[in-house]
Amino acid sequence: MKLLCCVKCNDVFSLWYDYRECKGGHGGGQYIDSLNAKIWGDEKEVFVLGFANSSFESALGQQYREGDSTEMMPYAGKMTPKGRDFTAFIIPEAADSIERVKERFDPVIVKRWKKADSC
Repeated sequence: MKLLCCVKCNDVFSLWYDYRECKGGHGGGQYIDSLNAKIWGDEKEVFVLGFANSSFESALGQQYREGDSTEMMPYAGKMTPKGRDFTAFIIPEAADSIERVKERFDPVIVKRWKKADSC
């Protein structure tokens, strides 16, 4: 799963097959197939975030099957319930799965893969 994070307007949103932009219009993009995305925006202001899909799906599965974790963690000066962990990361500019262009682009018409059609 890929998300865009715009630090200029403090917006984080998921990429999809339909074109999307941050609230401030500083960057945007879309999936061009089931793995690769085309994005635009200043590389110092618009970052691509990734979730390790297997890790994320495992955390969702645990939450569904078991409900809230019983683990606690310190937050804001007190102990509070801890959420499920999963792996997230900033996708590097050199990643083959990202095509960054300099300017806003016309949305790409994408033939969606089966799993995405169910959403």
